[in-house]
Amino acid sequence: MRGTLNPMLLDIVDHVASSLWRGRANRKDARERDALRARGVLAPAVVVEATTRGGRSNVDGEFIKITYTVDVLPAGVEPFRARFVHWSERRGYTAVMGHLQGEVGRQIWVTYDPAAPEDMIFEYDEPERLRRLHEAELDARRAAFNAVAEPLEALKSTGVPAVAMIVHALDAQLPYPARACTVIELHLDVTPPDGPVYRAVVPALIGVGALAKYSAGRQVFVRFDPHAPLRVVLDTERNRDLPV
Repeated sequence: MRGTLNPMLLDIVDHVASSLWRGRANRKDARERDALRARGVLAPAVVVEATTRGGRSNVDGEFIKITYTVDVLPAGVEPFRARFVHWSERRGYTAVMGHLQGEVGRQIWVTYDPAAPEDMIFEYDEPERLRRLHEAELDARRAAFNAVAEPLEALKSTGVPAVAMIVHALDAQLPYPARACTVIELHLDVTPPDGPVYRAVVPALIGVGALAKYSAGRQVFVRFDPHAPLRVVLDTERNRDLPV
């Protein structure tokens, strides 16, 4: 039993020790990268050469070591050439005599220390930069939508019940993937209990599976503020039973 147990214990101890060491190393790397970003400059760069001559594998994944030579093109400063090492989780790459194929001429973004330009890290490539810009734009639009929609939530319990006909249902191209919802701008003809029909525009967060309920020509239930009738919100509880 002892001969079986000891190797198992050693494996466990080795795994715990390596995990602790890796955790400390990762935290140290993260601190160094954050410090460089705080004092550094983000700039575009064009890859002149990219070579790989090694890799590593652990529980965090498989990584290849890439040595980049780049022409850095910072705004308002003379371009310069630099070389730095980047550990990448890249998959499906092709290397010929250590040279990564398809890299030369690719635009990437780096952060470097202007006082020591050789202190440099890889941030992302151009497609990733555009994706991040797009996501930042969506986040800003979501914040603007939330600022309008959240104050209307109280009307779901305090507003005057009414029915409304959907005249237009415009896709705002503003998804909320984590909630499986998207924003639809509803142009409604609201029929209050005692008053003339009037038009209101309601930005609403609609579940993707319920979009058919909120198409043009459909009737829905709403609640409105009697003191400001243009403040309208969908009556979620009553609309739940509407056919899709």
